[in-house]
Amino acid sequence: MKRIHLILLLILPVISQGLFQEKAYGEERILTKAADYESMIPTKVLREIKLPENGYHEGLLLENGNIVINNGEGINSWVVDLKSGSLLKEIDPIATFTEGITHAPGGKYWVTDWNTKKLYLVKIVANKMVSESEISFAPSHPAGVIWTGKHLYLIIWTRGLGTKYHILKMDKNGAIIDRINITDINEPTQLAWDGRHLWITSWFKRRAYKIDIDNLEIKGYFRTNIEKTSGIVWDGKYFWITGTNANLRQIEILPSQEK
Repeated sequence: MKRIHLILLLILPVISQGLFQEKAYGEERILTKAADYESMIPTKVLREIKLPENGYHEGLLLENGNIVINNGEGINSWVVDLKSGSLLKEIDPIATFTEGITHAPGGKYWVTDWNTKKLYLVKIVANKMVSESEISFAPSHPAGVIWTGKHLYLIIWTRGLGTKYHILKMDKNGAIIDRINITDINEPTQLAWDGRHLWITSWFKRRAYKIDIDNLEIKGYFRTNIEKTSGIVWDGKYFWITGTNANLRQIEILPSQEK
């Protein structure tokens, strides 16, 4: 994800340009801290896999014992063997700054691109992402994306006089159901789903936040201790997390120490 902090900002036009702006939502909903907010969830690093040095790591996807790592800056996506840590192959990206990636029904994938401001439904043919359809979120930039088996969740950044962050809740066809304002997570980046909660990484804070999306509550967070934290994925027992230029770490959630 590109982070360019400018003193002077251009005011974006208010004319609707993205699909999510064309729908009347009524009152916007907001993520808030839960009453039982856990200030720091205890964790343990189990393993670290060294990644090639020429990456710009974004979204992660687990598939067939391997992990797919999307890269920004026009760099190919990587497929890494989780057992050996070796790079198995590279996949040509759909556009110029690939962000999130998640499974879609029918053996396809949803992929976001920061530069084009689009969500793509893609298939992978001969190690190349091929678009079957796309949705524009201009002027907003899409980042992390995750399919829960029921809904698709997507993070968007809207720049202007103060960047605004939202989670979009979508159906399996990409139709937007809800728009949720993120106010207490600085620079939300990528998404994971553990079967019950969403997890959102913070690029700036080096944290991963636990979200009860049904009740719109932030339940707590754990420190990743990874500079420029980005990609996160749940393997059914542990998290795998990386940063923009960091290696890949396997992280275990430990029993809570708070009473």
